[in-house]
Amino acid sequence: MDPRIREILKYGFAFAVLIMVFFGSSYVLKGVLGTEYPLMVVVSQSMVPTLGVGDYIIVAKMPDVKRITVGSNPGGEIIVFLKPGSTDEYIVHRAIRRIGSDGKVSYVTKGDNNAFEDGTPVPSENVMGGVIGHIPILGYFSLFIKTMRGFGLVIGFMALTFFLDYILPSRRPNAGRFPVLSLIPLLVAPIVVVSVWFITSNAAHLALDTVSIASWYIACLLVPLAFHDDDSGAMLWLYHLVLIMLPIACDVTWWTNGITPSMWWYQSGGTVSVNWFLLTEQPNFSVVFDSVLRSLIPGVVIFVVTLYAKRKGWEPFASWQRRLRGTPPEPPAEEPQPESSVAPNAVQGQVGEPDTTPSGEPAPDNT
Repeated sequence: MDPRIREILKYGFAFAVLIMVFFGSSYVLKGVLGTEYPLMVVVSQSMVPTLGVGDYIIVAKMPDVKRITVGSNPGGEIIVFLKPGSTDEYIVHRAIRRIGSDGKVSYVTKGDNNAFEDGTPVPSENVMGGVIGHIPILGYFSLFIKTMRGFGLVIGFMALTFFLDYILPSRRPNAGRFPVLSLIPLLVAPIVVVSVWFITSNAAHLALDTVSIASWYIACLLVPLAFHDDDSGAMLWLYHLVLIMLPIACDVTWWTNGITPSMWWYQSGGTVSVNWFLLTEQPNFSVVFDSVLRSLIPGVVIFVVTLYAKRKGWEPFASWQRRLRGTPPEPPAEEPQPESSVAPNAVQGQVGEPDTTPSGEPAPDNT
């Protein structure tokens, strides 16, 4: 088998395993947390800033759904429930008041970002579980690949990475040590995701998202130059692009255009479970998709062009790589030296024959 095909299969399998573990973890959590949908994604702004749009929420079974702690923010528990009268619309709101009659318990709920409480009380049997934790922003990945175009874009990024060796020149050898500091631009986006736990300002949130995208552009320039093994650098770049930068680009769209994922498809509800099912897109998703492309495609172009230029040895990319990896400049090519001419003997015998006459003796007369 062609070694390059073997590498493609190896890294493709690794990525497939990562995605399977990512989605399969929900089935493990289902048994641990005791809920049908232990991992869900917030798709509306009704709980901002307590729960942000695109947040993963971890939902656990409640010990007694008839004794849920109620109260206004932040006293009441945040619960996930099936909307009364619906069969597939799940809402994540705070329980603010308990209503009991004839041994039945219902809850009045309200979103922290809503001006009014929900109109219909929620029966206790509709409560699926309570929110015990959340992970900011990264849930956009699960939402994005629920659309046909989003799923196709991710597959396109994977194909580009796996077939780089077929569309780029052959590799040029490089030496030196790996510059660890070159990974700093890749760390900006994860730091931004963590900081969202503590930042409630909308302006600051959008500013941090913008900074992370700008830092990613720098990373797209540094990663091809820093890695000796192009395949390892490309896989790191792909994971970072799909799992972190794609959600951040979606988050920018929400803060700039006001289009939440609840407007992406024809399905109601404030939260969506993590699964493989594709949903029918609304026209609003076209705006989101175009915005994501404008945010990410420049970085993709920078990465591919830099990798191409490095392999071709173009300047100034070759100089940047030498400085980054601490390698000395290449020595100049030596000019070919002209061949020295040998002076002919003063006395030659017949053509092609050496002169064998002893020195100082007269040549014999052949007359």
